[in-house]
Amino acid sequence: MDVPAVGHRFLDMPTLDRLPREGAVFRRHYSTGPICIPARNTWITGQYPHTHGKWENIGGGVPETSPVLMAELGAHGYQTTAVGKLHLGFPDDAPLGGFDRWVSADRKGNFGAAGQQDDYAAFLAERGLVRDDYLRMGVEAPTPHVYDWPWDESWHIDHYVGARALEIIERGELREPWFLWVSFNGPHNPWDPPARCSEPYKEMELPLGHTFPGELDTKPTDHTRLRFNYTGDIPRLIDSDYRRRDQIIHAIRASHYGNLSFIDEQMGRVIGALERRGEFDDTIVLWTSDHGAHLGDHDLIHKGTHYDLSARVPLVVRHPASIPPGVRDGFSAHVDLMPTILSLAGAPLPEAMEGRDLTTLLTDGEASVQDEVFIEVRGNVSIVTDRWKLGLYPHDGEGDLYDLDDDPFELINRFGDGDHAGVREELSERIREFSPVWPPAFSVVRR
Repeated sequence: MDVPAVGHRFLDMPTLDRLPREGAVFRRHYSTGPICIPARNTWITGQYPHTHGKWENIGGGVPETSPVLMAELGAHGYQTTAVGKLHLGFPDDAPLGGFDRWVSADRKGNFGAAGQQDDYAAFLAERGLVRDDYLRMGVEAPTPHVYDWPWDESWHIDHYVGARALEIIERGELREPWFLWVSFNGPHNPWDPPARCSEPYKEMELPLGHTFPGELDTKPTDHTRLRFNYTGDIPRLIDSDYRRRDQIIHAIRASHYGNLSFIDEQMGRVIGALERRGEFDDTIVLWTSDHGAHLGDHDLIHKGTHYDLSARVPLVVRHPASIPPGVRDGFSAHVDLMPTILSLAGAPLPEAMEGRDLTTLLTDGEASVQDEVFIEVRGNVSIVTDRWKLGLYPHDGEGDLYDLDDDPFELINRFGDGDHAGVREELSERIREFSPVWPPAFSVVRR
């Protein structure tokens, strides 16, 4: 997990190093739907993907019966402002997603995003650029999608997001009580930090991912399909000459971490603006991510599995007056964020929410509100407990099971082991009880 306090201590992220020292850092927080749109719609509804309907990156709004965080806060008197990436998949007739104001910088890429006329596109156009200019650099790079940002740093999308948030604070444009969503696009590919941010990591001996030759042959078929679903040119390049695998993963990770350091700087500037106005200690600050990235773990590059590198993400919450600093070991998940934010804001909690209020974990480091978390992505459902992680894949009739005590890197699939049949059936039944969309008759292929 990319939090220096509980993960990669080599990361140069002073802001994200400071916040856990002064607030609560959750060690076992999971993205309920570890892809952009499922994760973000879970944030804003407090509902699981099987309820809000977003199992993968598809468009369309949430059901009318779903509560929406920004609307609930607005009804309680809050001004709601967003800067940066929403990626909620809302239709064109609801472009603000419930926010009073949105300074939009919604996507780093895909080709054709140059035609997306958001605020960042207009900013680039004033400087004679479109998104395709930097995306083309990634296609032409020796390691696909990895390059150093060649233009002025202030033109980078993550700097743009930080600068716009800073301006809104410094100009006094937030009317109390306020809710400010600042969402950076990185470290999502392309991995494109300024060279000064990536160079230190290029010189380091970095972790290169836990895997072994043929690992995917022992795992659900879904993972092999996923391998080529995002930037498929990277695994194809690795497969063409496996001897280059470590070099390629090192290059990706160095720029990924460089992006993180660059984002950390921008968030530090935003916090600095709050401090100069004397508002920082009166502000509840929550830092998290929609999903993680494999970056070589399990022979995968991107997101979308229940493995920890994809699904276990940072959650740090700071408010000196009410939240004692320290590590929180209780389970938590993105589905819990909306009820927790509303509770901290003093707003009523809609009955339609399915998540848990985490305020007892925030105020009492020894507390626990749940013994397990569930992950739903692309039609698959997983359960994580203290010792075990089980995933069921109904499309293929397959599954995977990991003993996290003996196998913390989730390499050995125990799903077909006779010695673990009891655990497999018990956890499978808990999934079936949890998920109302689960097929009543589920047959498995032992792998």
